[in-house]
Amino acid sequence: MSTRRWPVTRTRTAPSSSESKTSSGKPVPAHPAIAINGPGQQYLSLFDQVAALVDGWDAVALDAPAPDQVRVFFQTSSSRDNALAFLKQALGSVCQMSTVTVNDQDWAARSQASLGAVRAGRIVVAPPWARPETLPPGEFLVVVRPALGFGSGHHPSTRLALRGLQKLTTSGREVIDLGTGSGVLAVAAARLGARHVTALDRDPDAIASARETLAQNGLEREVSLKVADIDGLVHPSVPILLANLTGGALTRFAPALSRLTAPGGSMVLSGILAVEADVVIEAYAQTATLAWRAQEDEWVGMVWTVGPRA
Repeated sequence: MSTRRWPVTRTRTAPSSSESKTSSGKPVPAHPAIAINGPGQQYLSLFDQVAALVDGWDAVALDAPAPDQVRVFFQTSSSRDNALAFLKQALGSVCQMSTVTVNDQDWAARSQASLGAVRAGRIVVAPPWARPETLPPGEFLVVVRPALGFGSGHHPSTRLALRGLQKLTTSGREVIDLGTGSGVLAVAAARLGARHVTALDRDPDAIASARETLAQNGLEREVSLKVADIDGLVHPSVPILLANLTGGALTRFAPALSRLTAPGGSMVLSGILAVEADVVIEAYAQTATLAWRAQEDEWVGMVWTVGPRA
């Protein structure tokens, strides 16, 4: 299963608009979503087509139960309905769409059956039920409980961000993680020796998920969490900035991300479709130098070195 946390401010539980109940009578959050069935294009999967289209429509997560199926999750039913009208215009001639409601319990059960540990360089990301007992010297473990969202390590963009982070000297340095979602990148930075990590997300539910991840990894003191949006964010510049968002969001926020990174510092950018890479490069080339680029499937990750202030 592919799952994409929707930025801005990546795994987490999506906001609920209704509730169902378990056999014990406890309420289970249920999330408004659009189910889409149809073919991909020659160079883009259905998942990636939809991911590009819903940027800016208040989507919070995507998942793909099958190659020809995608579900898009939203903050509210009204946001879902507005996006549905747009998606029908864009894809209605080749795809079937319907509104659905999905609860956390169903998603978690499927995840637990299908998701194991994944590796990105020296970082191993594992759900609690697949936590390795030992690791070779020099490798680090990040434990994340998958939920409706992005950042469990199973999406190429998360792995690319983790690979990019490992290209940098992290030890003893301040790090900021924008759109932290599950907190997987923040925990990885702390594991790699960051002096302190500030992890931000605009969604309180994402921060709650990240808080659980910090507890799973025993890093509550090393990482600070805050509900905040990139728009209007005031924060001292840092040597390392992490942003696993979307190509559209990264392009839109290029000036802000460059200002948040200290001169000579590095920006690790991911969540970029290959077809968006040139536009992202154009946005950042004005203030930074591309130091590293890698691609996995249709996804691209980058590391930029910020130049001196004008």
